[in-house]
This record gives sequence, structure tokens and C-alpha cells, in this order.
Amino acid sequence: MAEENLVTKFKDSSSKYSAETAIQHKKGEKWIDLSFGDLGLKVVSLSGFLLRRGVRKDDKIALLFRNRPEWPLIFFATVSLGAVAIPLNPDANEKEIEGILRDSDCRFVFTSDGELFDKISSLESSLLKKIVSVDSDEFKKAVSCPEHFSGTKTEISPDDLACLLYTSGTTDKPKGVMLSHKNLLSNTSSLNQSKIFSPEDRILSILPLHHAYSLTVTMMLPLLFGGSIVYPGSIRTDELLKTMIEVNPTMFVVVPQMLHLFSKNIEDRLEKMHFLARFFLKAVLNFLYKFRKRTGINLTPLLLRGSHSKFGRSLRFFVSGGAKLDEDVEKLLFKFGFTVLEGYGLTETSPVLTMNLPEEYKIGSAGRAVPGVELKIENKDKSGVGEIVVRGPNIMKGYYHRDDLTAEVIKEGGWFHTGDLGYVNRKGFLFLTGRLKEVIVLSSGLNIYPEEIEDAYSKHQAIKEICVFEVPFKKGQEERLVLWAVIVPDIEFFRKYTEVNLEFLLRERLANISKKLPPSKRIMGFTITLEKFPRTVLGKIKRFAVKETYLPRIIRGEKQVSKQKELSEEDKELLGSDAGRKIIEYLKKQTRTKKDIIPDDMLEIDLGIDSLGRIELASGLEKAFGMKIKDEIIGRAFTVRELITGVASLGKEGPAPGPQKEKVYGPEDWGRLLRVPPREENLKKIDRNPGFGSWLVGFFFIRLIYVIFRIFYNLKVEGRENFPETGPCIVYANHISFFDGFLVGVSLPHPPRLDLFFIGFRVFFSAPIVRNLIKLGRLIPLDFSTHLLEALRSGYYVLEGGRKVCLFPEGMRTLDGNVSRFKKGFGVLVKESNAKLVPLIIKGAYEAWPRTSKFPKRHPITVKIGKVLDPAEVEKEGFRLGAEDSYEAICVGARKALIELKGKR
Repeated sequence: MAEENLVTKFKDSSSKYSAETAIQHKKGEKWIDLSFGDLGLKVVSLSGFLLRRGVRKDDKIALLFRNRPEWPLIFFATVSLGAVAIPLNPDANEKEIEGILRDSDCRFVFTSDGELFDKISSLESSLLKKIVSVDSDEFKKAVSCPEHFSGTKTEISPDDLACLLYTSGTTDKPKGVMLSHKNLLSNTSSLNQSKIFSPEDRILSILPLHHAYSLTVTMMLPLLFGGSIVYPGSIRTDELLKTMIEVNPTMFVVVPQMLHLFSKNIEDRLEKMHFLARFFLKAVLNFLYKFRKRTGINLTPLLLRGSHSKFGRSLRFFVSGGAKLDEDVEKLLFKFGFTVLEGYGLTETSPVLTMNLPEEYKIGSAGRAVPGVELKIENKDKSGVGEIVVRGPNIMKGYYHRDDLTAEVIKEGGWFHTGDLGYVNRKGFLFLTGRLKEVIVLSSGLNIYPEEIEDAYSKHQAIKEICVFEVPFKKGQEERLVLWAVIVPDIEFFRKYTEVNLEFLLRERLANISKKLPPSKRIMGFTITLEKFPRTVLGKIKRFAVKETYLPRIIRGEKQVSKQKELSEEDKELLGSDAGRKIIEYLKKQTRTKKDIIPDDMLEIDLGIDSLGRIELASGLEKAFGMKIKDEIIGRAFTVRELITGVASLGKEGPAPGPQKEKVYGPEDWGRLLRVPPREENLKKIDRNPGFGSWLVGFFFIRLIYVIFRIFYNLKVEGRENFPETGPCIVYANHISFFDGFLVGVSLPHPPRLDLFFIGFRVFFSAPIVRNLIKLGRLIPLDFSTHLLEALRSGYYVLEGGRKVCLFPEGMRTLDGNVSRFKKGFGVLVKESNAKLVPLIIKGAYEAWPRTSKFPKRHPITVKIGKVLDPAEVEKEGFRLGAEDSYEAICVGARKALIELKGKR
């Protein structure tokens, strides 16, 4: 056993399991099985081919193609000669590939026809001795003539180099990791001893084999210990699911990103369910999850047989590695009856160091050390977090041609310093917290782990990706380091809720999360981009690359974050189209920008077009194109590209049928814009003359809610006499809790309260039972992001009819209990309607149910109604305070009046 190597182990396995299936792969619509015996013969045949081509011990042979049956065949043929396999990333560019080939002294490459062959064909004469395509007749002949070669007598030691893997690290350029026969064999043996694997297992292989994780777990482990590999031929989701039903794999080896997408799909499906069905299902799943934790019996697959059957009849578990798995994702999958076994390791450790096992797992952890691996934590802080250091037969021989770097990580006693941070609990489970090189040391001396911060902020659905790093912040003479985030928003989330104010909503959501974090872990600002973050092969964010790209812009205070990249032919064609030229011309006039506008520019972030700006944009484009442009096109466009394609699609449809289109006025004449009646579907929801039945139902409902607030929150209302009984007016209140709308409703005297209409966000009125109460409750379900003009017109229509409107001009619930800046749309409605203003301040509701809390708590609440204000006087006060136009002046003056009302006893 002491002299066993990969070659002898593979020969034993191919002999012992000769008649069993080693590899299943799909060719067209047909599945082809390759037995261990046949694979062994092909390896012998290819070894002879290589020997005849002059390959000898320690020569380097590169593999440059995607997962397919030829991969393990070439790998074992290479190591059987004592040569060294060099897996290459098929997605690397020509320069990167050439650099690795030169650094490794490689002269022989196996690749596939097409793009990959073209990448290196120019190197055959200058650098390489031989390039062989696995699709060529030469290769097919080479693997089908075992009688010409009976094996090699090359002496192979366990310490001989077997594989040279180049890391695609998150911080610096790739290094060649030297892995010996002993390294790789010890690691696969450790996994086998862990009882995670058996000869009956079928492993679905889709992760790229040029990475140590997939190379060891999905290729070497099954072939050395009698299991089988399934190559699906396509990694498209629909094809993968079809494959799993057809061949029934028992293990699916994945990276966290795949599980995140899987869990997101589950959450999306839950959202589509009726809320009662969703509530019931979640309750049952929570019960079964707790039952599983206590007994080890998993009954959920019986309940969700349909969902589980999509992964075949035999799937035992997912194996996750390559990056840290989000604990919430893992927990969700367990609740749905799946098993996820997370592990941890590095290329330098062959790679697996720790693993959760089917019967011994801890959600959120990376598992316990596998057999043969010693693990300890060095330089612990007060919480037990320190650097993870390991020792064992799986530790690499070193970095190729870099003894200096090897000495930095392999130190006295053979301990390998991983550079990763973590802690071990009392039961031996390892928990990862971040990278040593990425630890942020703030000016206060506190250590911050960016992955922990990212995990906290990425919980919200509005955030697709987030990367946190430190930036210098100067205030006066003081300069300190603060946390900054670069965020990729989830556009589909914003599209779903018809919200286009990305920065506004993200700031609100991030503030909610910040409230729950200690001050040292709160981000102080963020940058929005639609550019995907650079990542390693297995999904880790290359933080150094993100910081390198965005830090200079943040320091310079640049708001634009879209990259000025070379335009594609498709982009040039889009900008050169009739719609593209007119829209770009108008955008330059509206925004007064001097930079070139490109399709990927975001309307809000890059061009500064807010909700009011979108109305101006709609009016301007309607004039330019001479046609009515739908609200949805202007309201739901996030980028210039979406705006152009949306308007262009209208051109294809032709003028809208029906009555003559309404006259389009410019943004300089808001009065005439608001005097246009709301759309017919919105007019139907606005009942300016309710009957006795509505009055009676409204009266009893309001009294019931009032009694509840009196009992549980000791509600007190002051200034009811200030509320005008007749005539139009605008009631405006501070927005501090989930209770605010109800509090306004119950605080006003009832007869005039029946004339009050609330303008609110449409998403809150989507439930059928609520939709039926919209008309009765005087709710105008129009959001101010995608339908601002229609919302303002509806408010104007109500006021013009002598009725009253309630608005929350801050636009969102307060972050700290104070009155925030008013939105300009409030000033537009007040100025153009000339309606009287009634300030209303709510106190105590912030403590009773703030935006950061899921559930309310008891706390006294007071509502104070102020005296009626004349809009002209409010406007004068706003100008006195420095406002630049009438609409802003009204916002400033009205806000001051509300703050003063709050301060009165």
C-alpha cells in the first residue's frame, strides 16, 4: 500500500469492476455506456500512442476541452507514463493559455475541434510539439489499438508529480500547484473512508474538470473506487433535468451559485401561491424540518414528490464546494427535503479538507476534517476566529518554479497556512468567516470580514450581487476608512414591483439592514452597477478586481458607474436606428450631459432622470415621435437600451387605435398636464359621490380600528377641530410606521373623512380581498414610480371635485423617526391644484412598529392635526429658506411646518 499510486489504483479498480459502467455520456439522444474494462483498455492504448510520440516521465501534457469521456481517458493515460497532466480552462483567453503553457514547459496538448483548437493552433510551431484534437481520426485510432502496447515499465513513486493545476485566484495571477500521486490518492481515499461514497453511486459531472474540486470529487473518486460518472452533454437547465430523470444520478456536485438559483426558483414559486396555501405549506415544512432534525427521518420528499422527482428517483444529496454556501439557502433546501453536504478545501490541499456527512452535518458549517487531515486555528481573536492551518498527505508539493511562495504557505512541521479565516465549534465543525488577505482593518483597529457584511446585506431580494471593501473618507482634517459596497441590483425584482427608483429603494432597504448591525459593520455608501462582478471558475468574487475597478471612481466622486466599453455591432445598430437617434438626441438635451450616451446607461443612476424627469421624458418623446407613448415603456425602462427598444416596438405597432390621442404638453406646463382626466380604468376606482351604504360601512370599520388603537396603543388625537369639514384639501403626514395609513383614517372626524382619498403603492393592493375594498376604502392604487403622472392626475381629479387627498410626501418610512425630505411630486400637486394644506404629525408609531421590525409592539401613539395652511404662504416660506423653484419651495415650507407641529407640546 505504501507504494500505491494513481496508476496502480486505477488498474485495480478497472480490473475489479471490469464489467460495471464507468462512464455514461450522451451523444445526440442516445446514452452510451463505457465499462471499466473498456476504459482501462483505451487508457493502455492511448499510453502507447503517447510513448510512440516521444512522451516520457515528467513530460507535461495539457488538457484543453470541456467535460466529456475523453477527459479521464487522457488523464490516466498521461499519469500511467509518469507524465504530468495540466488541466486548462477552456474559457481562458489565448494570452492566459500561452502563459501557462510557457510557465509549465508544456509541449503536448489535447483539445477539441473548433474554437479551442483555433486558440492554440498558432503555437504549434513556436512552442508546442504536438496538438491533438479529441475529435480527430488520429485520436480515435490512438484509443482503439491496445494490442500494440501492453503497458509501461516506468517506475512511479507516490511522491512523483501527477498534476499541475493553475489556480484562478481571487487576489493575484495564477500559480502552478504541484499535486503528487500521493496527494490526490490520499484525498480520494479520505472521501471514500468518510462513507460519503459507494460503488453504487452515479455522480453527475458538470463542473469544469480543470479545477481540483471537480477533478477529485467527480472524476477520480468514482473511477478509483468503482462508481460511475455521468456526462450530460449539455449544462442547460432543461437538459440537465432531463438527464437526471433518464439516468437517476445519486450525487450532484455543485457550486453555491447553482444552489442559490435553485432556492430562488423555489421562493418564486412560493410567491405565486395563494397566501393561505403558502402559509399552510410553510407550517407543514417547518414541522417536518424540526422532526427531521430530531429523528433523522426525512418525510418531506413524500409530501413534495413532484418537486423531488424532477431530480430523478435516486438523488441522495447535493455536494457543495468551491465557495461558502449561504446558510439561508442551505436551510431552505433542507426544509424542502433536500440534503446539501457542504465541504471546504483548496487546490493546494488536493482539495478537500472538511466535509459534512449524510448522518453528521451542521447547517452553516463546512463540516469536520476528513480522515488523514489535521486542522487547527492559529492566532485566534476573542471570538475564536483565526487562520485555518492544516497538515496531511494531501498537502501539495509546492508551487511550480516558485520556492519563495511555497515557503510562505508551508511552514515548520509541514503545516499549510490556508489564508482563510474561521473557527471550530465544540463538536469539531468548521465555520468559515473570510479571507485573511481580505480582512478590513478600520481606523478604530476593528477587524471586519467583508463576506460577513455581504451576507447580511444580500438577504434582500432587491440585491443580486454585492461586494464590500474599504474606502478612505475625509471629513475636515480627519481621514478614516469606511465600508463601501458595489451593488448589482436584481432588475427583475424591481420590474416585478414596477419600481424604477433603484437608488432610492436600495438606500431604504440597506438602511433597514444597517439598523440591525453594529455601527462598525454598516456600509457608509454604495455604488450601483449593472456590470456582473468578475468571478473565479467556482463562483468566488474577485474582490481585488472589483475594488481596482470602482475605487478610483468612488474617490473621484463619480456617479456614473457603467463602463465606457467598446460598442458591439448590435449596439451601434440600435443607436443608429431612427428611434435610437431621436432618443439619444433628446436625452442629451434633457440631461445636458457631455458624455456619450450608451445603451447600457441607466436612466436614473447614469443620467439622473427621476420620476418627474420621466414625465418630462415622456412628453418630449411624444412630441419627437408624434405619437402616444405608453406609461409602461417610460416607467419600466431601466436602461437606454430598454427605452429605445420599447419606443421602437410602438413604431412597429403603429398609432394606437381608439379616440384621438390626447394633446401633449411640455414639462413647463404642469397645470394643463394635470387637467387631463385619469384613464377610464382608474376613474372607475374613484367614487367622488359615495352612497349611504359606503358611509355606513366606512363608519363602523373606522370605529373598530379606532377602538383597537385606543385599547392597545392608548391612541390620543389632538386638533380634530382644525380639519375642514368641506372643500378640497391635502392632508400630509410624516411616514414612520406600518400603521400610518390607518392612524390618519381613524384620527379625522368621520363625515369629512368620507371625502378623503389615499394615494398608495399598487403592490399593497394586489390581494383579491383588498382589491374589493379599494373603492370602499378610498384608495387610489397608483405608484409614484412608474405611474407618477397618472397618480398626480388622479389626485388632481379628486381635489377638483371638492374632495380631499392624503399623501405621505417623504415617499418612504423614516429611517430614524425624523421627517425626511419631501418628494417634488407633492409640490407639483399642491401648486397646480392650489389646495389648502393640513399637516398631520404622528408620534409613537415609530416605536410601535418601525420599518426594521416584522411585528408590532405596544407603545403609546399620539396624532396631532395642525391648522390649515395657505399654499402661497408655504411657498413664500420655502423660498425664504433657499428653494430654487416653486415646487421645491412648497416641499421645503410644508416640511418645516410639519417639523414645527411635531415639536409642539
